[in-house]
Amino acid sequence: MADTLPQSAPEAVTVESDRALVMDVQNISKRYRMTSPVSRTDKDGNTYKDNYFHALKDVSFKVFAGDRLGVMGHNGAGKSTLLKILSRVVNPSDGEAFIHGRATSLLEVGTGFNPKMTGKQNIYLNAALHGLKRKEIDLRMEEIIAFSELGRFIDEPVETYSTGMRARLGFSVAAHLDPDILMLDEVLSVGDAAFQKKCLVRMDEITGHDRTLLFVSHSTGAIRRFCDRCIWLDHGEVIMDDDVMTVTEAYEAQMMNVAATYQAPQKAEKTEDKAGHSKADKKKVPAGVLAATDDDDGPGAELVSAKVLDEVGQVARSVKIDHPSAIEIVYDVLKPDMRIEPALHVKNEIGDLMFVVAFTDDDFPGAINTPGRYRSVAKIPPNLLNEGLHYVTVVMVTADPLTRHQSVDNAVSFSVYEAQGDDLKRARGRYSRNFPGGLRPRMDWSTERE
Repeated sequence: MADTLPQSAPEAVTVESDRALVMDVQNISKRYRMTSPVSRTDKDGNTYKDNYFHALKDVSFKVFAGDRLGVMGHNGAGKSTLLKILSRVVNPSDGEAFIHGRATSLLEVGTGFNPKMTGKQNIYLNAALHGLKRKEIDLRMEEIIAFSELGRFIDEPVETYSTGMRARLGFSVAAHLDPDILMLDEVLSVGDAAFQKKCLVRMDEITGHDRTLLFVSHSTGAIRRFCDRCIWLDHGEVIMDDDVMTVTEAYEAQMMNVAATYQAPQKAEKTEDKAGHSKADKKKVPAGVLAATDDDDGPGAELVSAKVLDEVGQVARSVKIDHPSAIEIVYDVLKPDMRIEPALHVKNEIGDLMFVVAFTDDDFPGAINTPGRYRSVAKIPPNLLNEGLHYVTVVMVTADPLTRHQSVDNAVSFSVYEAQGDDLKRARGRYSRNFPGGLRPRMDWSTERE
């Protein structure tokens, strides 16, 4: 059924788990004709020419009242195309979607505005397109204008607005239509900190009382902050639809190589040279694992495994910013009479070194002199690292003399996030944007009037 998008279904609204079905997306596809055909291969191995770009392919899902649904994926995955179809900005090539109740959307800045009209005129236009009558708009006009903080510019043409001003106007209109479903396309990345704070508060108000949020983003942190369920799109297809932590962790593991565990490969096999001497087969050494000693005796210690643990000791790819976590390493001491001091080098996702920490427990039995297998745990306090991905390199060293026996680059990795709600407000205070820098410690403050 091409080029159709019913706004509501005639049949009765279904209910699952005492929640009403508010959106039913059925096999939505979107194709764009291309000027240059692309060679493709079908499932039988036959090659053919395809004149179309498939932005979406048979996308189906249901949304129930009160859902906070995130849609994520890389650039070009089809996120914005899906939102435009659900917002009736573009028509699907195939499939249909039924929306029950009033839905309002805020796409990329400027969508739906007439640049020649004033901000106030655009408020009337957008609200009317969403089904509000003139009297209803008049009742909300002052509140919308006050929220936007545009002042006298509300009577100026939108074409004179900056990007931030358009974002203010767009969100202000969308957030005051009392929608049953609010659809947003990463709009909170625009605007100053104070206005973003207002948007966060307003989003909490809107998504309460069984109102529904559909939030499109490529940021796992933003999805975790606002959503409890997530759909992962890749090249126009649904890869996963599940709770937000399951999907975002799977996305990070596949797309960003986030791995919370490390297991050392089997030791290199021994071969013999032409003279009959045994030597290690260096082809068995994995990339990123460096042995500092290159003599026949080999290193004095080797990493066996590593894990990222949450506050209850479970393996975790993601840890909350205000909860403690830990890095656990298991390693073999191979030689006597040496004190192995494992070290951790923690970097953020852009490669900046956050800190280096070395094991310095002088009370450890035997001072780690005896060959054998050992387990060390480094505890990371809460409210230390900033949000985002972090990679941990494990280094096996002795301090006297300083010798590096092994270094395993990016042995484990994890993401730091903060959830929506009271914890978020306490940790952030009144600052709503992402904090700059790699660390975000929470310190004890005291203030007295002089």
